[in-house]
Amino acid sequence: MKIFQLTACAMVLSTSAFAQTAPTPASHPATTTAPANAAPSIPPPANPITAAQIQEMERLTGMKDMQKRIVSSAMQYYRSAFPPFMPQDVIDDLSKSLENADLNAQAKVIYQKYISTEDATKIIEFYQTPTGKRMIAAQPEMISEMQRSSVQIAQQTAKDVIERHKPEIEAAQQKYVQEHQPAKPSLNSPSPTSPSTPQSSSPQQ
Repeated sequence: MKIFQLTACAMVLSTSAFAQTAPTPASHPATTTAPANAAPSIPPPANPITAAQIQEMERLTGMKDMQKRIVSSAMQYYRSAFPPFMPQDVIDDLSKSLENADLNAQAKVIYQKYISTEDATKIIEFYQTPTGKRMIAAQPEMISEMQRSSVQIAQQTAKDVIERHKPEIEAAQQKYVQEHQPAKPSLNSPSPTSPSTPQSSSPQQ
């Protein structure tokens, strides 16, 4: 059943898109799944984090290196998604543009929605402890492993769901094929390629 197989493959393979999503460390306070212009789900702090505190937190967490990894991951995805005829200068331009993009342009606005000066002080103090440093060092590996694990679980879940609904999908496939098959011409109907025209009488001898 070709359509069933294609459906199964599409659902399973689509979960691999999770692997292309750039990882965001759990310690990064700017993480949010809400739209950029949405109101925060928690009240903004009375004393928002300062620019100097943001700078220090980003220094301690290695934000620059993280951004390089994000750009590298994005370029790997784009290279695999580009058609083979994509000119090399377009790929080079995209790579250079991503490297020069200000990925941190809205950091101050986002940080100040959620983090107070007092919180930032404690966070910075934690990052400077041996435990905090170990957590920062371990996070990239932890996130990569969790990401791979999530993809594997999603793929297996998709396979299980497809298998459970196999009869239902195959029935829907058969119905779809029947409804979309071109109508077969009847023997009694004129051929669509041979329009009926009056026959001219044979010239009399």
